[in-house]
Amino acid sequence: MKHAPILTHRQAEIFDFLKEKILVRGYGPTVREIGNEFGIRSPNGVMCHLKALEKKGLIVREPNMARAIQLANQKISRSALASVGRLTGTNPLDALDSGAQLDFAPLFENSENFSVTATGDFLADFHVIDGDTVVLTRSKTARDGDIVLALADGTLPVLRVYRKAANQIRLEASGKTKPITSKDIQILGKAVAVIRKF
Repeated sequence: MKHAPILTHRQAEIFDFLKEKILVRGYGPTVREIGNEFGIRSPNGVMCHLKALEKKGLIVREPNMARAIQLANQKISRSALASVGRLTGTNPLDALDSGAQLDFAPLFENSENFSVTATGDFLADFHVIDGDTVVLTRSKTARDGDIVLALADGTLPVLRVYRKAANQIRLEASGKTKPITSKDIQILGKAVAVIRKF
């Protein structure tokens, strides 16, 4: 029978803090957050505790990832990808420094964000196609040209492009879909990203 690892008082406190953040918030704290929580001024001091917890089999860490602390008995979830370069029309790959990361954490950290899946190509002219996941942030206001999730005259929510002219608001879509024009439009959220899987 495998025994639970023996932890120092501080290791137990830090592990409980990590566990709470990962389970409640959905991702682990940074080294700085841990240091601030426990009054540890040196990042190396925090790293010593993390290395001890990792050695005792309680956490898993990925190198060069700010929030890559996970509980050892949970599947590792990442919010950043290695970024190897930029593609241009004339140069196939404009290489970036090794170790560069493209961090998508802000999409998931904001508790006001939510998502909907587009069905059909009614927003194809606005670069949203069938099967796309549209990430929105809760908002009651929008600017001209924003993609919004909205209620018009109390009907079911629709995903449309917000247009405001004079005293009227129009919710537009692509092609032959008729715009929705109404003074009674309630905005539920506005799009901040589109995620597309091929």
